[in-house]
Amino acid sequence: MNKLINLSEASSIAIHSLALIAKVDQHINANSIAKLTGFSKNHLSKILQMLVKHGYLNSHRGPKGGFYLSKSADKITLLEVYELIEGRSTDTLCTDHNPSCPFLDCIYGDIMEEISQIFIKAFGSRTIADVLWKPGINASYLLERLNYIQL
Repeated sequence: MNKLINLSEASSIAIHSLALIAKVDQHINANSIAKLTGFSKNHLSKILQMLVKHGYLNSHRGPKGGFYLSKSADKITLLEVYELIEGRSTDTLCTDHNPSCPFLDCIYGDIMEEISQIFIKAFGSRTIADVLWKPGINASYLLERLNYIQL
């Protein structure tokens, strides 16, 4: 079944990585994030570098290196991360109502704009700190899991 709203893998990587880094609350490297999330390390690394470039993450090289948040998780909305990857969101389907469009009204009615407005409002009001985790998933569990995966 096709999803009406589909996030790109890049957006998903960015949001999941930020949430994971916030939860672990210490340096975590790209290999570890890839192992915990199942994302491609190469694609993940590109997204992490983009997040560093735009001030969401800092990084340190070396054996104890990795990525860590440069902003508080409660100051990063899902919408700003989404827009960093996908570009600015709009709540209208047709930009400037294309003059060459032969239809008097939007062929989709108001539903597409309404869904876009709901998406923008929801992602704009939810932060990385608001991400909910399954019971028992805490920083210690994640770090233990990393140690197990690396064996």
